[in-house]
Amino acid sequence: MSARLAVAAGVVIALGPSTSPSTAAPGAAPAPARDGASQRTLASGKGHVVRVEHRDPATAPTRGPANALVSIEYFFVPQVNAARTLNAYRALERLQAKHPARIRVTYRILKGAQIQLPIVALEAHAHGKFFELMESLHVTRQSSVLNKDGVFELARGIGLDSSRLAAAISEGRYTDAFAANGRRLERLGASSPGMLFNSKVVRPTTEAEYEREYELAYKRALDLVDLGFDPRDLQQAFDEQLRRAEAPYVVSSGPTDDETEGEPTEPRLATPPLDLAGLPSFGKPDVRAPTPIVVLCRPNDIDCGALLGKVRKQVQDIYADDVRAVWAPWFDVTREDAAELTLLGDAALCAEQVGSSPEDLSASPGWRWITKQLDASKRQHGRRIPPDKLIDSVANELDIDIQRLSACRARMASTTLDWVARARRSGVTRSPAIVIGGRIYEGLTEESLIHRLIEVELAPGVLGDHIESQFDRLLFFLASPRDARK
Repeated sequence: MSARLAVAAGVVIALGPSTSPSTAAPGAAPAPARDGASQRTLASGKGHVVRVEHRDPATAPTRGPANALVSIEYFFVPQVNAARTLNAYRALERLQAKHPARIRVTYRILKGAQIQLPIVALEAHAHGKFFELMESLHVTRQSSVLNKDGVFELARGIGLDSSRLAAAISEGRYTDAFAANGRRLERLGASSPGMLFNSKVVRPTTEAEYEREYELAYKRALDLVDLGFDPRDLQQAFDEQLRRAEAPYVVSSGPTDDETEGEPTEPRLATPPLDLAGLPSFGKPDVRAPTPIVVLCRPNDIDCGALLGKVRKQVQDIYADDVRAVWAPWFDVTREDAAELTLLGDAALCAEQVGSSPEDLSASPGWRWITKQLDASKRQHGRRIPPDKLIDSVANELDIDIQRLSACRARMASTTLDWVARARRSGVTRSPAIVIGGRIYEGLTEESLIHRLIEVELAPGVLGDHIESQFDRLLFFLASPRDARK
């Protein structure tokens, strides 16, 4: 039996004869899906039993079998009058009903500017009432805005408990789920409301376009099945396909501290690798072995502050579980202000040792220092400020013990110059520079390029991760001539 026939047979067996959300008629409230759900039985009075469905709130609402070859993700903010504002919901419902064994729709709820309705949606999902809620949201109303009383009335109408809902709202029960959905949306370059067909952003508007996108996604899935992929692993495979896209071509640009001849055609690999011990950093403290994104620049350069802000956004909003940002001093040591830059760099490195981060555990003490120092430099509007005055100002603002800081600066005098020398030996020749995946990108400041480079470097194997045999086959498939795949 071929791989495709085996998969088709498995899907049919998995579906079985029972009715599920995959086979529910459009416009009708589907029967609750059983994957990921459990049934709790509660006694309610003598001889009377009530069955209350409960789902893991960490999961997303879905419609269709888990081993479907086409995975559709629909990102949206729940709204009233959804028939007008969320046209894709009904279109996807019809498409899935047309191909119930081949399509699984996952509903990725976003919060947006809404405060309560998105929480109602995930609370409804936790009780097996998500599709009932969506039907209620499709009812035409005079107003497109619901106040708090209206939201709770809507929730009670589908059988949700008001006290539990109030607790979910007050304690931010689904904050992590909203954040994860938002990060995935941004990583894959989609917008809300938006959808992915097997991890590819699509924007169909007509029934014919929906059908065409489905057929293309189905063909891509069959290609991977022929390579031996398990249908349940296809979404991960398609995600890695996108990450393994060719890295963008990056050339050095913008103001630099050093001009060199004979520019390389591609970014250098830092050799030997940069030693990042003791450098200021930003990232979740509980992440194991995060990938470092290193920004090298002058400790008083206002453009450096803007670049750190862009990299911090990537870490905080999109790659919180994968990367951390690191700042390192770098400048041309022949500059007339090199001595001042050395003092400022040493201060930041000492702040990493003697400072604290009481407000934001993601920001190391040195990271808090360098961002404050760069902000203070920006406020000077180009006016030169003595380094000791700037250091005292930042120390007072961050409530750092001046005596401990001074003792550290005396002990670590010129450590910045030593670090710059080592970075130059590793291949860094100018500022600003960013090191991603060990490669040095000099003059890179465009946020979209930084985002794409991080995506490429996070792909399995690029950073030395173990590549499973299935991904080896995927690489072979992606590298093969297009005609050979047909």
